[in-house]
Amino acid sequence: MKQLNALIILLFVASITVAQDRSDVFKEDAKITWLGLDFSDAKLIGDREKLGSESDIRHLIEAWNNLIVSEGDKFDVAAAIDKKKIEKNIQATLDHNATLDVLSMLSNAEKDYIHLNRDGVAEIIASYDFKGASGIGLMFNVESFSKMNEEASFWVTFINIDTKEVLFSERVVAEPRGFGMRNFWGGAIFGALERIKKKEYSMWRKKYYRP
Repeated sequence: MKQLNALIILLFVASITVAQDRSDVFKEDAKITWLGLDFSDAKLIGDREKLGSESDIRHLIEAWNNLIVSEGDKFDVAAAIDKKKIEKNIQATLDHNATLDVLSMLSNAEKDYIHLNRDGVAEIIASYDFKGASGIGLMFNVESFSKMNEEASFWVTFINIDTKEVLFSERVVAEPRGFGMRNFWGGAIFGALERIKKKEYSMWRKKYYRP
């Protein structure tokens, strides 16, 4: 009985800690690190010829990640989550993406557009080596870039980097736009950030923030 009571207390304390961590995401002075675009369970649907070879796809994955770093004024992650500034450290994600079988991402099946869930996201995060980073991380887990649907689907994931615990993860979809594969799906990334800024973030605050 004592062991059971101790376990209940431990679980209760843990649940409070998670709630506090979730609330920390919404604090004005929260230190948040942008971790990049993860492609662990991504599906690239349609446009097989335009995506090119295996090396072309790897280059695109890196290029999509670098857009948010090199064009930070346009791809303003801080503004999307109502922060004056954030840190950016995408190396762990770049290294992780480099180990993936990118050809397995290719699909012509419309059903692959929506296939990832929160449990799947948690498994992805658990597999990461964050290389000594700490604090709260923000990652976009790419679910799909679908030419068939003319839409991209992302899981927007806030992480306790120290414990690899997912604080919360929410799906956001956006339409691609632009010329060339990099810019076309880069437009979807931009659209997702704009959607978060205009609507999603305030909804997440109401759902998760506990003062």
